[in-house]
Amino acid sequence: MKVRIDKAALAVPLYRAQGVVDRKTTTNVTACVHISAGEDGLTFSATDYDVTITAEASAEVMEQGAVLVNGRALFDVVRALPDESIVQLTSDDNHRLRIEAGRSYFHLNGIAPEEFPPSAMEAGGGKSLICDKSQVQAMLRRTLFSVLADDSRPALSGVLLEIEPEAAGQARLRMVSTDGHRLSKAERTVAATDYDGTKYRCIVHRRGAAELQRILDGSDPSVRIEFVGRNVVFSSDKARLQIRQIEESFPDYSRVIPERGDAVITLATSSLLSSIRRVSSLANNKDATLRVEIADGIMSLEMKHQDVGEAHEEIELPDSAGVRLKVGFNPRFLMEVCGVLETENITLEMSDQFSPCLVHSDEEPGSVFVIMPMRL
Repeated sequence: MKVRIDKAALAVPLYRAQGVVDRKTTTNVTACVHISAGEDGLTFSATDYDVTITAEASAEVMEQGAVLVNGRALFDVVRALPDESIVQLTSDDNHRLRIEAGRSYFHLNGIAPEEFPPSAMEAGGGKSLICDKSQVQAMLRRTLFSVLADDSRPALSGVLLEIEPEAAGQARLRMVSTDGHRLSKAERTVAATDYDGTKYRCIVHRRGAAELQRILDGSDPSVRIEFVGRNVVFSSDKARLQIRQIEESFPDYSRVIPERGDAVITLATSSLLSSIRRVSSLANNKDATLRVEIADGIMSLEMKHQDVGEAHEEIELPDSAGVRLKVGFNPRFLMEVCGVLETENITLEMSDQFSPCLVHSDEEPGSVFVIMPMRL
């Protein structure tokens, strides 16, 4: 293999591929990126068997061939090269890859490219639809942060994706996530082409969902969502991301979302976010409790650190006359919701210190969040 390619064109597929590779090992196939040079340019592939990505890039191909080298190492080398460099990649019979740019050159040891599993990426042709990429991005941003951070409960280790038919040429997309202490739900009605009206429901593993964010950063305005066997595949901007579905039953999220709260508080999103940040600045315990008290048109926020001290701040609530309530929250949960809701105002609905808090905004009716309180 011998090719020449602009650094910027090379960095994009490598950035996408290196997110999938295993960083705990250096020689295993799952730590490597497979690079294939054909008539039309380069194809990059990486897999950990649960998540597989292929990405394409245009290049001047002088000799066709393939190489399999450590993905993270190659990405680090390319990233360190001067901007606007022209990079030459050359492989030899010992599976070594030579990277040249200007007066710099590097050699990376590889393994036989035939060891990359040919069946890692399923063939296309499954049920699919094409929709606006920005809608999927927005929903993913509003749900990925509240996915369970480990695999102790597999059903909660990913984002639930539901697709339902709406009017002709439209589909209803819904994403839901929960870690058992909070829940996030986002839904949109989107224009959908190549959609046959079939209902879909799957759990997208958090690792795959995180990689989906990478391929949605490109210039392509649309994304194809395809269901192939036990996998869901997202294609956009010359990249194809295949994610193995989690074959578990997602909890009935509709039973978790409360109808209404007895106390309804609406305030500026930025004001709530900045106030929580300030009062939590003394706390060094991620499980520290934010004490919220509402009375006489004032929301009081307070946090205590046993060894350092305490912080207190008040926010005026002119429309909350008659509301009296004391409740505790994990401050991070509230801050993360404020961070993803791109609205001027936010509404909190609560009944008492033991009931779930419903968080939403009238400016974005498709997004709903539920936060369980902490004991005071």
